[in-house]
Amino acid sequence: MFIFLFGFPLLSLTGGCTFDRPLLGEFYSYENGLETHTSLKENGVVDRRSYRRESGAGATRKDGGDLLVTQDLGHCYQLTVRQNYYELIYRDEDKSCFQCYQMFNRTKNVIQIRKSSCGETTSLSTNQMNFDDLLMNKVNLLHFSRKVTQRKFAKSLFAECSSLSSPTDGPEKVIITPIIPEEVNDPYNNFKCWVYERIDYDKIHLSRSAGSFCGYNQTSQSYEAQDGVDLAITLAEAERIHDDCPIRYDDGQAFILFFIILINKTVKSQIGCTFDRPIMGEYYSYENGLESHTSFKENGDIDRLFYRRESGRGATANIITVLDNHALGECFRLIWRENPFDHISKNHFELIYRDKEKSCYQCYQIHNRTRNILQFRNSECNEITSISTNQMNFQDLCSSINQEADFDTLFSKTYSAEECRATIYGTYHFTYEFRQGGIGICDNPISRLVSCPDPGTPFEAVNERFWMTYGYCRDLVSSIDAQPLYQCLGYWINEKGDIFTAIANERVGSERWYDKFRCMLTRQDQPQWFAKSLFAECARLYSPTDGPEKVIITPIIPEVPTPTCFFPDNFTGEWVNTANVNARTIINATHIHEISQVNNRGWLRETYYVCQQISRQQFLVKTVTKGECFSYYICFDFKDRHHNILRYRKSKSFMSNVYDDLSKRDPLYEVCSWISFGNDANWKYQVFVLDPPAPIECPFTGMWMFKQVGQPNSLIQTRIRGGITPRPRDHGWYITCDPKYMVSQWTICGDQTKTMLADREYCRQLDPYGTPIGVYEQPDYIYQCAGYWREDSRSYLITYDRDDPYINFKCWVYERIDYDKIYLSRSAGSFCGFNQTSQSYEAQDGADLKIELEEAERIHDDCPIRYDDGRNPWQVVDEFLFYYASARIIMPSFFTYFFLILLILNFFN
Repeated sequence: MFIFLFGFPLLSLTGGCTFDRPLLGEFYSYENGLETHTSLKENGVVDRRSYRRESGAGATRKDGGDLLVTQDLGHCYQLTVRQNYYELIYRDEDKSCFQCYQMFNRTKNVIQIRKSSCGETTSLSTNQMNFDDLLMNKVNLLHFSRKVTQRKFAKSLFAECSSLSSPTDGPEKVIITPIIPEEVNDPYNNFKCWVYERIDYDKIHLSRSAGSFCGYNQTSQSYEAQDGVDLAITLAEAERIHDDCPIRYDDGQAFILFFIILINKTVKSQIGCTFDRPIMGEYYSYENGLESHTSFKENGDIDRLFYRRESGRGATANIITVLDNHALGECFRLIWRENPFDHISKNHFELIYRDKEKSCYQCYQIHNRTRNILQFRNSECNEITSISTNQMNFQDLCSSINQEADFDTLFSKTYSAEECRATIYGTYHFTYEFRQGGIGICDNPISRLVSCPDPGTPFEAVNERFWMTYGYCRDLVSSIDAQPLYQCLGYWINEKGDIFTAIANERVGSERWYDKFRCMLTRQDQPQWFAKSLFAECARLYSPTDGPEKVIITPIIPEVPTPTCFFPDNFTGEWVNTANVNARTIINATHIHEISQVNNRGWLRETYYVCQQISRQQFLVKTVTKGECFSYYICFDFKDRHHNILRYRKSKSFMSNVYDDLSKRDPLYEVCSWISFGNDANWKYQVFVLDPPAPIECPFTGMWMFKQVGQPNSLIQTRIRGGITPRPRDHGWYITCDPKYMVSQWTICGDQTKTMLADREYCRQLDPYGTPIGVYEQPDYIYQCAGYWREDSRSYLITYDRDDPYINFKCWVYERIDYDKIYLSRSAGSFCGFNQTSQSYEAQDGADLKIELEEAERIHDDCPIRYDDGRNPWQVVDEFLFYYASARIIMPSFFTYFFLILLILNFFN
């Protein structure tokens, strides 16, 4: 066995059979469960001291005491440099024998050694062995063989490397390796090749070759002749309690000689186990009406005290004996169970518990929820699980646990607070209702739940506690007047999506564990409801609306700012913020109230912007959001309103409490500075659109045929607006159109120059009188123009489609390519992307449709082309009149002159 020595420098100067670098120095190692300190001195003296670690005392204890186990003192007798190691003949002065050390210099800090034993054969008195024979007699020698280098590594728990048998050491990582056992009773093939693999902790698959050689395609589950296999076997663990046959598994990467020496250690590790984090510690719980105090000790002992609560006194009362039960046991086996196909909440420790008084075994499934919380289920202690009867193995014992049973929750007495932002954060008003003691909901305006950090709190402790102010309701006897301050002990989520949070009341002392710990239940899709337990348990919380205490929270603003300025009059109205997922925005003289939906199931996010100062077109506002903790300063940089459009830029947010002393810092100067708007070179104005918008003249007119390219679900399709019936054209009862006259038409004509009409299938055929036969058809899409402008050399258009069930507003980028061609690109949402151009139609640019318009005006259509690129959107254009000039001179005819002469003669007569 290799022993690792980790070196520390030593500078002593003496003579003799000497040591020099790299052997000279002080070294530390971990050998056979003992901490060993080795000193190789310059004069050749070798001093080795072995310590036993116990009761938390380290091996570096200076007083010696009972920790020192052995001390070997000797000196170098002969030192030879071999090809890749040092050969040291060591003379032990206490045992009077020789030993051979093979010392491998791995690095300048690490030395590995193998050594021979010190027995009668190697004694100085008998002198029955020469040094060459001594070299061949090394005990605990390990040989390692590795075919390929895996991209994994193993890490020891102590200062040793002997326990690292392969880079994939551990039961969860397995490499299939053929082995060749000998079968002497086989009349044909005495040798067989097997492929084996550990599938689970208690299952192993084997596949036997048909001959004595494993096939190339043979795996642990093969059994067909085409793979060179004739048999497949599945092994399942069947060890009973007293069988004394522990599982050992080697994947074949390390071939261990003298492994019998290690077997005793394996048995001990299975029969007796110790506790470490996260299980070790002192816990409190409330189980079946009893207060329980559980202690998991480092040596594996488990001590559980059960107290009965009497006369309103806690379990820690000294004047009355309330001890109900005392269970003392020990850990027999501890295994970590993990299934990658199950929810993470089902991973657990499997503890085989041996009760010292009842003389029976129990199986505990311990779930580590947080660093402060453990939950467990356990089997029964009865005749079947008795040590004397021995009628059940461990697998059946753990299978007897009802997986639908409630968990018992253990709260750590030495807890440390954890982040609870995932459960609750912000400022809320709440109503509460107790299931017992009175029926009714208490809704007092002073009831507050505040989960906010104090300004200046370190980031790691930003939200570890919250306080609740219970308002009293006179008509409800179950209402209370209290203000508990809770610390979060962590949260966990089960397979149903329920979020459990453990809390501890800071205003309750450690002598009142009964009133200190509580459990809360909520859901991510129902964050405004949560249930709260009345005791230190989580078992009675079934849903956010089903528990001993039901709480409904409503977000409120943390403060009410006072306005000190006014917005322009033409800002007033109801708007849609296209840059914030179509948030509804209401603007009055002093406030901007923005309402947006957080997600499909959550509540609305309401933000108020209150006017504070004005500088040119910049407005300093104080913003408060319902459910948030603090108020902020933000600067709006507005452009003048045009059409139904209000464009703006918004700066970064600054905490308002920084500027409480306005004599030192001016928020307008800092918040509205140009650097507060960010240094991103690719930015655009965000847009408020009046809702509903007043129709305006579209930026271009004409009659066009169009082609479209885009996402399949975004193309313009034939439809009847407001219905689902297909258009009755082909083989219909009132119209039949020649397919060669069927076109896709886009029109902005006549008295409808404020809307764009799109018809996917329009019939341009005329009847014998020159009238279009499709004159009574209705367009598929009607886009009402709401506003347009030019920005960054691109022309933008906002349209309103009242028939769209999802997004009524659309943003278009339009461009005139030629005299009779216009390209349009439609946004996927209501806001044009930064990279969107007139030819964009891909999602990466924020677009979903590209339209190519080509002029298709006929002689009598009376639909001329007009185009405005939006350079001056403030120009008032209510109506366009078009005049037609003629170059032909009309000459009066003979009949005209004759008619005029007759008219004059008749007048004089």
